[in-house]
Amino acid sequence: MAGSGVLTPTGEVELREEQAWHLARVLRARPGESIRVVVDGTQELLVELSQVSSTLVRGRVVEVQPARGEPECRLLLVQAIPKGSGMTEVCERTSELGVVSIWPVFSERTVPRPGPEASAGRHRRWNKVAGEAAQLAGRSRAPVVEEPEVLGAAMDHLRVREPDAQLFVCHQEGKAVSLTAAPYDPSRPAAVLIGPEGGWSPGELGQLGSLGSTLVSLGPRNLRTVVAGVVAVTLLLARAGELGPPLGALR
Repeated sequence: MAGSGVLTPTGEVELREEQAWHLARVLRARPGESIRVVVDGTQELLVELSQVSSTLVRGRVVEVQPARGEPECRLLLVQAIPKGSGMTEVCERTSELGVVSIWPVFSERTVPRPGPEASAGRHRRWNKVAGEAAQLAGRSRAPVVEEPEVLGAAMDHLRVREPDAQLFVCHQEGKAVSLTAAPYDPSRPAAVLIGPEGGWSPGELGQLGSLGSTLVSLGPRNLRTVVAGVVAVTLLLARAGELGPPLGALR
């Protein structure tokens, strides 16, 4: 188990509010158990719990080491919004893996088109889920889920924020190369673009191609859009050497 806590003047660690509730009610933590806690985004502590309630979790520090949950490579996900709760699933899984930001987009073939109030509520939910997933995975910071936008606007903003980003457009047709073989520099940011169930339209592929993107394949099978992003991010993490055991891992 993992959380993000506060180190008290007495040398204990405290977690409150939603984190305490999650540990006590969902994970069923008990006094005497140990959890990993990230403090200030820089230290990872092994904490033996002494008090557990839905409003306050407290414990003593057993071991300290630098926070190790963040990948060295910088990965972003641009995801065409799936139907139903699919975007929530995408935010949860890719946040666990280590993406730094998630960009929900409306593509030409995107089916859900909620109104402003519903969109705002879903956006808050996605950020909450992403934060909780990152916390439970032992990451030192939560990814940011950006405001949903049409594809063109999102790419304009992404290119301003990440001008050096490599763009990998996942697509099953055309002259796509395997993502395992496409040129990739882990020292530079990389954005994976996942289309809707119907795929990117020809116009969108042309638009993305004009930005210097690489058309990549995830294999011969047709993956659901909620699965494709997880696979793509995992492949890039593996290529960056991020899926081996961490150095100095806590026992």
